[in-house]
Amino acid sequence: MFRLIAFGSIVAAADAPTGNSFLDALPASTRAALSPSLTRRVVRPGEVLARPGEPFAEVVFPIHSVASTVTVTEEGSAVEVGLAGHEGLSPVAIVFGSDASRHATTVQIPDSALTISVKSFLTMYASDQTFRSRCASYAEYLFTAATQFAACNAVHPAEERYARWLLMADDRVGAREFSLTQEFSAQMLGVRRATVTGIAAVLAERGVISYRRGRIVVLDREGLEDSTCECYAAVNGELERLMGYGARRPTSAASRDGESG
Repeated sequence: MFRLIAFGSIVAAADAPTGNSFLDALPASTRAALSPSLTRRVVRPGEVLARPGEPFAEVVFPIHSVASTVTVTEEGSAVEVGLAGHEGLSPVAIVFGSDASRHATTVQIPDSALTISVKSFLTMYASDQTFRSRCASYAEYLFTAATQFAACNAVHPAEERYARWLLMADDRVGAREFSLTQEFSAQMLGVRRATVTGIAAVLAERGVISYRRGRIVVLDREGLEDSTCECYAAVNGELERLMGYGARRPTSAASRDGESG
């Protein structure tokens, strides 16, 4: 049975691909039960999806957007501890029964997303074993990624870590150009902005990327992969093992068509 959903001036069937791989990999029966509770909207750059200590307002399933979760120290320093794009959902703490997080989650790369109220999410989580199991698998993936990246931040150079994040963003956005400020890059890497400026300049000189006014363009994907560490491939491998799909968005038109669904 088809249910029509309006998104701006576009109307499409609810059982069409959504563009969020987590949702699209669910069984048809689970998706059909979840679909009426989903709302499609645009998420804006810098939009706060979760504030430390405050109850979650909604759960977000990014499409071409990317949300970043950071932890803030008492001194005010912030470091990225998690990232969610089309492969999952945010905030994942809700899977563990939490109604709030000690971390902040904001939109770093804007675009569209599907959202669901906390109440509807928890109702589905309690009633559908498959949905509950998939959420648990995604939470395990995020835990694995967090531990891998903690080790990465301790032992790998900032240039390799920066290249890793650019690859992850490129995978999730599905385009060769996206916005990324130096301020956020420095926060993500735990370094000074001047360090990020220098790294971006080096990659630009190699012809790997171009960077202008907060816009990144990936010019040489293979060169970017050569510039990163083994953590990128290790984490992607875990996503495929646990979820059955990869981080890199399919290049077919269906990916963008699903955004209208």
